[in-house]
Amino acid sequence: MMTMTLGLRLASAAMLAISLAGCGGGDPSSADDGALGASAKASAATGSPNADASRITKLQRYQIDPAKVFVAGISSGGFAAVQMHVAHSSTFKGAAVYAGGVYWCAGAGGAATALANCGGLTLPSNQASYNSTLIASETYLDAQSSLGTIDPTTNLSGQPVYLWSGTQDEVVNPLEMADLNSEYRRYGANVHFDNAYPAEHGWESPDGELPCGTLGSPYMVRCPAHGAVYDSVETWLTMFVGPLKPRNNGRLSGTLSSFDQTEFGASPNLSMSSTGSVFVPKACAQGKKCGFVLALHGCLQEASLIGNRWVSEAGINEWADTNELVVVYPDTIASSAPGPTNPNACFDWWGYSNQYDPNYALKNGLQMTVLYAMVQRVTGRP
Repeated sequence: MMTMTLGLRLASAAMLAISLAGCGGGDPSSADDGALGASAKASAATGSPNADASRITKLQRYQIDPAKVFVAGISSGGFAAVQMHVAHSSTFKGAAVYAGGVYWCAGAGGAATALANCGGLTLPSNQASYNSTLIASETYLDAQSSLGTIDPTTNLSGQPVYLWSGTQDEVVNPLEMADLNSEYRRYGANVHFDNAYPAEHGWESPDGELPCGTLGSPYMVRCPAHGAVYDSVETWLTMFVGPLKPRNNGRLSGTLSSFDQTEFGASPNLSMSSTGSVFVPKACAQGKKCGFVLALHGCLQEASLIGNRWVSEAGINEWADTNELVVVYPDTIASSAPGPTNPNACFDWWGYSNQYDPNYALKNGLQMTVLYAMVQRVTGRP
């Protein structure tokens, strides 16, 4: 999903807005009731009175193992996760990318180029528009690494990278994710590419409310595997941290809270909400050394539209609770002129920030700087 209208999709003889690279289309009017239910579900899942969206806290520093700092994202958040990982590869030690694409995929062309080349524009054939930008991406990546505007590409060698692309994805063409697979492998990353599931555009989790091949809000899907429901989060967390303690399917001991994003520079000018969410396992709150995941939602998955469904259905907290991982979920807001044109609340991967940010994929990118400041706070990294 993307900026303006970010793409149109023909479905059931009707034109549906599809936003770019984040979460397909969907009817925003249908999200309200589900959002309320999901918020209650999240509170129950955390099993903590602190899981109250009305309680806004200050994001804290925790004892974070620098070898266990990771980023994950879906669609627009997937593209943004690639940007964060590549630009800050000395900090992030792995990435999980669902329906994203190559670094700097949109180039300097803005929203229209991003839609046509990378994702968000669904054609009458029900395939996502795609034109490979892999060569341009790698040329730019190498140049920026040499200039020092991103961390050295050598950091990517040997890092674990998980990629997810559903075979039925109509929003981000599977060929785009194949390009990302090629790119990461070129720089020596250890890649696991899940690209055989008949999934539509979305984040895969046992807690997803939609069947695997369903396109629609809130873009949280569950896919069968070997007579059970697949758990993609288990796959990539095992890659990142090794053998896992069992997932907590009951009452979580950790705490889910809202935190103030404005102290890090979040504002309507960057299409970012005043608050985000953070999940902190009990052991981490008590000072134990823990891991960290920065989790980025897609377009049309902002809290003001779908409530807590992204946070509660992603299936990360259930593993984080027993495996001691702090999880930060930054949040965006929809915006329009005279501010940035981003009506679907996507993370910035084509330069919409403050109208246009040519450095959007670099360490000094406007939204990138805000997100990284959150990472610095939690991890204590300079």
